[in-house]
Amino acid sequence: MMKNRMTMGLCALIAAGLTTGASAEPFTYQGQLMEAGAPADGLYDMTFTLTDSASGGFALAVDSISNVSVVDGIFSVEIDFPSALLNDDARWLSINVEGSILSPRTRVRPTPRALNAVRANAAGTVELPLFLTDSSSVPLEVEATSSTGTAIRGIHAATTGTTPGVHGESNSRSANAVGVYGEIAASGAGGLSAGVRGRNRGQSTLGIGVYGSHDAGGWGVYGTAPSGRGVRGSSTSGTGIDGVSTSGTGVNGVSSSGTGVYSQTSSGSGLYAIHNDAGTNVTLANAQYAVEAFNTSLTGNGIAIFGSGRETGIEGVAEEDGNGNRVGVRGIAGSANATGSFIAGVRGYALTSNSSNRTGYGVYGSASASTSSDTAYGVYGTAFGDGTRWAGYFTGDVHVTGTLSKSSGSFKIDHPLDPENKYLSHSFVESPDMMNIYNGVILLDTDGNAVVELPDYFEVLNRDFRYQLTPIGASMPNLYIASEISTNQFMISGGVPNAKVSWEVTGVRQDPSSNLHRIQVEEDKPEQHMGKYLDPEAFGFGNDRAIHPQPELNEAF
Repeated sequence: MMKNRMTMGLCALIAAGLTTGASAEPFTYQGQLMEAGAPADGLYDMTFTLTDSASGGFALAVDSISNVSVVDGIFSVEIDFPSALLNDDARWLSINVEGSILSPRTRVRPTPRALNAVRANAAGTVELPLFLTDSSSVPLEVEATSSTGTAIRGIHAATTGTTPGVHGESNSRSANAVGVYGEIAASGAGGLSAGVRGRNRGQSTLGIGVYGSHDAGGWGVYGTAPSGRGVRGSSTSGTGIDGVSTSGTGVNGVSSSGTGVYSQTSSGSGLYAIHNDAGTNVTLANAQYAVEAFNTSLTGNGIAIFGSGRETGIEGVAEEDGNGNRVGVRGIAGSANATGSFIAGVRGYALTSNSSNRTGYGVYGSASASTSSDTAYGVYGTAFGDGTRWAGYFTGDVHVTGTLSKSSGSFKIDHPLDPENKYLSHSFVESPDMMNIYNGVILLDTDGNAVVELPDYFEVLNRDFRYQLTPIGASMPNLYIASEISTNQFMISGGVPNAKVSWEVTGVRQDPSSNLHRIQVEEDKPEQHMGKYLDPEAFGFGNDRAIHPQPELNEAF
């Protein structure tokens, strides 16, 4: 039977020690036998010859083994050569299978000869240096059968230097080449089992358990997982993962469906990032804040958090059930030592595009009252302190759709006689009705009569008209309204011919908006407002008696 190919690999070494006499101890040899391009199966006679040359030369020893079992191409035999021949001279192994000599011969490296002393098994040491060279996929395989044993252990015994205990190196330029590879082979591996694990027993705060570096633009440490976590860092009191870069990215996490970077802590911060030159840093998931960011730079824009999105740049949501305050987005600016001229806790800016019919909102607020006893504020503003206080200040037009209520009201302008040094204020004119006032001065005709023309919308807008006439320049005791308003006009009579009359007409609004938002002049307070005040300070009470209380200082900060 002709065997056309055989590949070989040294799987295990000498099983027992040898002396320097004529006796010998076998060493295990494992190989792969191919027949017609397929793994062989069956019993084969094999002859192993120890030679002194890769071809030709002298046959130093022969060991014939019959009925070698080959299963799926794999076989294992124990070869017995005299120990005296396993010296420092070059040796090759020639293999004959069923009369067919396989080529080329296999070089017998120093490994089996280095282990030909009894101390290799008894003392657990070998003569160094030790070199293994073979073309098979596993030139050296060491197995530890104890549940607490270590298959291979490397120790750098010196107390100085940077030489590693174990060094793995690959000259391959192929993608996914590996210098050191660790694997948990069991499919049902236990929790927190590790293919590669590093531990640093030093007490220094700068010690590193696992260290990865890359000489170019790649990754110092790279982790991948189809559904779990590519890289995980854990610390009971310090930092789980610390990423530092002098010019690029300290930590970069990428996921096609899960979490790019995931961090967890029980006492410190889930994630902390700092930019040394810009004076910015951010902490994620500490004991107080989910995100805490700082920009301490004294130059530039000083932005701690910048968000950009197609729809929403930054969104804040606070919706957890339970007691206490809920703030979706809170902004705080300035301090007692702040020197800036513009300090804003929250600032909004909207820029509409060049397209038409767009609406921009610098700040947009909305609120929902879930029950009839709740109060909702779309925007609530308060100001406190010793200086000038404005809960709301508007530069531009202001429109209110609904009812505007107030405790008092006035206009306040620079005094027209001394605008640089004084203000001038006037109070609003109040009425229990939604009243419109129209007035003017008209010249009577030669009969002492006049017709006053009102706007064409007057009767549509108003009802319940009232009149007032005041003569100018002469007494007019007979002055009266000759005809009331009709078709947006009324007539004055009984005056002095060619004299002037000052007139005033009022009407109560009746347009749809006023009918929808008609005020109730007197009303009982609802139960939740009883005992409280719109303006508690005017009655000598504090914020605790306010219907619309101002947020407490510790709530705002």
